[in-house]
Amino acid sequence: MLRKLLESFTCPMTNSEFEQVLDLATTDIKTNRVDFGKRTSLSDAVEIAASCFIALSRGKVARKH
Repeated sequence: MLRKLLESFTCPMTNSEFEQVLDLATTDIKTNRVDFGKRTSLSDAVEIAASCFIALSRGKVARKH
């Protein structure tokens, strides 16, 4: 379900990319929300994961040059 929501905001991704995005998003949520006592809705989680996917994609482009 989360993957389908995320891919509707971004583009199709491989299993490896999806795992990396989830790892980045989980770390971000734990660090920036849970530690400060904030709750994360599904829409917030999808938005954070989409941002992580964009950052991950930019890193791949930068490594190619």
